[in-house]
Amino acid sequence: MAEQISADIIKRLSEGDQRAFRVVFEHYYPRVWEFVRRIVKSETTAEDVTQDIFVKIWERREMFGVEVQSFNNYIYVMSRNAAINSLRHIGRIAPLAEQNIVHTTNSTLEEDYYAREKEFIIRLTVCRMPEQRRRIFEMSRYMGLDNQTIATTLNLSKKTVENHLTLALKTLRSVLTVWASLFFAGGGF
Repeated sequence: MAEQISADIIKRLSEGDQRAFRVVFEHYYPRVWEFVRRIVKSETTAEDVTQDIFVKIWERREMFGVEVQSFNNYIYVMSRNAAINSLRHIGRIAPLAEQNIVHTTNSTLEEDYYAREKEFIIRLTVCRMPEQRRRIFEMSRYMGLDNQTIATTLNLSKKTVENHLTLALKTLRSVLTVWASLFFAGGGF
């Protein structure tokens, strides 16, 4: 479990203490950068996005003393949104409203939030897959087609389809493992 920054450090940050900001920066920067990099799939873009996040943290520092209940949650959501906005800016994903993200009606608010976040991470990961792998995964999981039908439709061997599905699922497991560890490690980061 990731250790959290003390409430005293966050309070000092909110009061403009540059040393407290440095502690926050040194603690969170590697985690934020890695999280963003996994979403945007570019070290350079991750570096730019992460630096922007910390500039905004400094600019909005006063709110951490009053408005923000959990700094971990705040920085997680801020990082996720910044990474997604970066992808939208370069045209890699459609706006969230255009994606059919399903949620259950008989769940608590927290369960619903978790389910929507997980579904979003899955869809984001799928859209970042190579074209053929993405198409095969969508045909299998979203359209319910069996491997032979996919192979026939795309003029591929059944083994190629199976290999793409194996790689797609491996990627999803990896991303979801990182996401879950960040999501549940003290509420975010």
